[in-house]
Amino acid sequence: MPRALDFRPLESDASTALALATAAGAHGAYVRNALAAGEHEGFVAACDGEPFAVAWFGARGNLVLIADDRCQGVAPELAARIHRSRHNWRIVLGPDPLVAALAEGFDRKALAQRRQAYYAADPDDVPGDLVRDDVRAPTVRDRERLARATLALNASDLNIPPNRVDRRWLYDMIDARIADGTTRCIGPAGGLWTKLDFGSTGPGGVVIEGVFTFPDRRGRGLGSQLVATCIATGGQRMSLHVAEHNRAARSAYERAGMRCVGSCSLLLLS
Repeated sequence: MPRALDFRPLESDASTALALATAAGAHGAYVRNALAAGEHEGFVAACDGEPFAVAWFGARGNLVLIADDRCQGVAPELAARIHRSRHNWRIVLGPDPLVAALAEGFDRKALAQRRQAYYAADPDDVPGDLVRDDVRAPTVRDRERLARATLALNASDLNIPPNRVDRRWLYDMIDARIADGTTRCIGPAGGLWTKLDFGSTGPGGVVIEGVFTFPDRRGRGLGSQLVATCIATGGQRMSLHVAEHNRAARSAYERAGMRCVGSCSLLLLS
């Protein structure tokens, strides 16, 4: 017998969305933090009256999907509802069957479609010998170096050629992060060696993004040390997601005290 689906605005059912996001662990951090910040763009899906999925649309074109096992049989219907929504998105993280169903509904090329592993750690999980005292927030002198890091990371991780990145957007983003203190780095001013960004923050913890070490500085443990120091001094749980096949990055995060706590699928549209 077909199961009945209904959809409720996220704003009108935030408590249900929060419960589903909390149960999702690291994958729910984005949604937990968004709800705490009053960001309610999206919907809650229920099957035969029982809520089982959340779709949250972020301001930067990101979509986070949370769903339990019931999404297996209704993934096409959920995907169709997302396609009909008025929200624009370009990158999605979510359960495998749902992300696969979304991918089938587009003519646009997928720049990246793969499995991601979630890693997380609390301050007490970090090896003390990796904590450094020279981790710093970047200044305007680091602007060009941060731009180079972002372009290189986009090209290697998301298959976005540097010539396809809008430079005004890039520098506005970097300037905003310098101003609000959401980037950390190691290395001299104007010549930093490694960097990371703090993405979503709130009661769900901090989500680390954009970890990058310049090629001439790799193999020295700088990425592990930067991640470890930020977790140890941050005072709360931190998480990140990384391509399952990226063994070098995963090993670096494991050395920093992080452990794999889940997985999801990623889809980035051209």
